[in-house]
Amino acid sequence: MTDEAVAAQERSRLVDHFKRAYQIIVGVSITVACSNLFPGKFISFPLDTSFWLFGAFFVTAVPIFHGGDRSLDIKYLHRRPAGFWGHAAYVWDIYMLLITAIFFVKIAQSVPIPHDVKPPNPTAQTSPDNFYLWMGSMLVFDVCVLIFDGIKSHSLGLGGAKLSAYVTWTVINLGLGLICLGAALCPLATGLSEGALAAAVFAFALIRTTVDYIQGREFLFP
Repeated sequence: MTDEAVAAQERSRLVDHFKRAYQIIVGVSITVACSNLFPGKFISFPLDTSFWLFGAFFVTAVPIFHGGDRSLDIKYLHRRPAGFWGHAAYVWDIYMLLITAIFFVKIAQSVPIPHDVKPPNPTAQTSPDNFYLWMGSMLVFDVCVLIFDGIKSHSLGLGGAKLSAYVTWTVINLGLGLICLGAALCPLATGLSEGALAAAVFAFALIRTTVDYIQGREFLFP
């Protein structure tokens, strides 16, 4: 095996190491969200607020996880980070992915337990406002990361044209983030009931994910 092949293999293992850490935290977040939605009984009808909020989290987290995972491959799997700024860029990307995954855990923890279920721990009960605040904060954080990462990657020659998906993600994440923050800070202004507002947020999240996969298909599907 040539030195270049050995280096490529070691680089692949290093990328996979951090991707696994990212995957574990995201997996934990989905597990926590499921535990809140199904705390001991099957979901009842009509659908509770918790169902729509879980759905909004789930359809948003999966494509963001998908994009974060792919970004490491595109930028680092086939090239070695070079120099101080190349190494700093790699470390930055790893930390941003892990912080995003931590946001996922906090969003998952804030998925309300269904109203017809008595929570095993009363202090564990959370409100939709808390969910919207964490969800909106995560999306705004992701927008900031996307903007900075797009500039950084362009200046370092990482990713090339494939990173054009960042523009779409910035717009749709900002849109859903502002909707969630609006729902958290002034829910009464919408004129919707708690359940209707949660269903509306889920609908916007589903639209965001649909646009994500359509516009980012070249990035997401090698």
